[in-house]
Amino acid sequence: MAANGYRRYVQKSIFRYMFSIILLLFILVFAFLIINMIWLTRVESQRNNTKIAKVLNQEIEKYKEGLSAFATDYNIINVCKQQSNEQTVKANRMLYDFSNSREIGGLFILVDLQGNIVSSNLYKDNQNIFLQSFLSKSLIKHMLNGPEKIFIVPSGLNYSYSQTGDLILSRTIMDGGKVVGFLFFDLLDEEIYQSVYKYNLDDVILTDQYNNLIFSIGRQSESFMGKYTVVNSQFEKKQSTTTNINGKYYLIIRNPISYSELYLYTLVSINFQLSLFRYAILFLIVVGLIMLIMLKPLAVLITNKNLYAIDELRNAVINMGKGNMEYSLRPHVFEEFQELHDTFRQMVLQREELQKKNSELIERKRVMEIKQLEEQINPHFVFNVLETLRYQVLIDAKKASEMIMSFANIMRYNIYYGDTIVPLKTDIEYVKDYLLLQKMRYNRRLTYSIDIPKELLDFKVPKLVIQPIVENSLKHGMKNVDSIHVKITAFIEDDCFKLIVQDNGTGIESEILDRLIEDLEKEDVSKEHIGMYNSHRVVRLLYGQPYGLKIESTYGKGTLVTIILPINERNDNV
Repeated sequence: MAANGYRRYVQKSIFRYMFSIILLLFILVFAFLIINMIWLTRVESQRNNTKIAKVLNQEIEKYKEGLSAFATDYNIINVCKQQSNEQTVKANRMLYDFSNSREIGGLFILVDLQGNIVSSNLYKDNQNIFLQSFLSKSLIKHMLNGPEKIFIVPSGLNYSYSQTGDLILSRTIMDGGKVVGFLFFDLLDEEIYQSVYKYNLDDVILTDQYNNLIFSIGRQSESFMGKYTVVNSQFEKKQSTTTNINGKYYLIIRNPISYSELYLYTLVSINFQLSLFRYAILFLIVVGLIMLIMLKPLAVLITNKNLYAIDELRNAVINMGKGNMEYSLRPHVFEEFQELHDTFRQMVLQREELQKKNSELIERKRVMEIKQLEEQINPHFVFNVLETLRYQVLIDAKKASEMIMSFANIMRYNIYYGDTIVPLKTDIEYVKDYLLLQKMRYNRRLTYSIDIPKELLDFKVPKLVIQPIVENSLKHGMKNVDSIHVKITAFIEDDCFKLIVQDNGTGIESEILDRLIEDLEKEDVSKEHIGMYNSHRVVRLLYGQPYGLKIESTYGKGTLVTIILPINERNDNV
């Protein structure tokens, strides 16, 4: 069967609690890494992508609206047809104002039906590049086939003088259903860059629906064909994905622009988060192993430190059980345990003292009762009683009967080993029987009186506490006197119950009286006045100080013994 010690229980509890806390910390750190890498990074990137897509959508829609408006504007139509200076200047002004009012500015090229540029903000060299480009020629052919359609195509023309364009939006100029010219807006690369660079992104990519690259900050994924190599198949129905580009991992989020004619890609590097995740997991594993190894020794160490006071208290109790009451707790024990130790030690000492008193009390009671029995069945006592009875039967049969009853009562009371505490009237009845028999013996030499208020007869007193005092008066007080009178009274004074046994006998010499009083305070004596000593000792054992016997005597005049007791109407003996 496994040990069920408190120490083992505490060790297991500490081990479990520490392990639970460490496991919880690991879970929280792991959750934080996951949230930081996936949720926070993804949410921020998604938010930036949405903002850029909103700007691009707004600008493209504005350019579309502008193309539609200019396509039917008579100033634009007229300049395409007549090209007067005044009309050309006015058309230039309109197109300049429109282009400059946009957040993403662009180049404008207005071409008449003969292929001549009638209005543009391109430099002269760049105008020739545009007119000679395959892109413009091909686009004009498509525009002739769809005169009311707005075309959106990548620019990619190598203009000079920082006039690089990225995205061309174009439409034919119509006059009554007849094509008179072509209008082109080419969004500047620098203007797009200024709109997107402020966002915390590693790259922003704009493509058409065929993955032709329109704009890119880094152009790190552009193929030699001018396409973006991260194809749409990687996304399928997803809006985001992670991929490795040139050895680095990126979170890529895609957003359609202008009714899916264009696509916006935003890239955020997650290399740092992945490295942080890997190193953090490695760190957690190493730290976890170290803590698991140290967990048990730490649990033992903490247990021993916390149970130090309990161990000391346990050692103290064991020593007390072996009788070593002087064992002291070692230093650095909490005051609560010191207080518990002191209280327990005091209880043990009080218990031992009480046991000692009870043992002595029982022994005293036994000795007193045996002595009383021995005294009363003394052959001389019995002989005197029987001799007196013999004459009394002849003279007064009734009194002889009373003597027999008294003698029987004395014998019964002595033989009965009952309660230590009895009502006063019980002990007085015993004393009356005793004095009656002594009266038969001593006749006129002995007189006695018992004067106790009726309300005090139910007070509780130690058994046989009065008779030894009376016996002492008869034994020592009748020496050298013709007669003696013994008086027994009781009263309450100073919150004490006092029984008085007074005689007018010989009295006690002062030296003997002093020695007798001194002997009363000793724990054990075997003297001539052993009867009074026993009565005094029994009262002290039952009630403690200041209760007991008080002896006053004048040699030649008599002795007065006061039995001082607590007021006890119940059976309280201590």
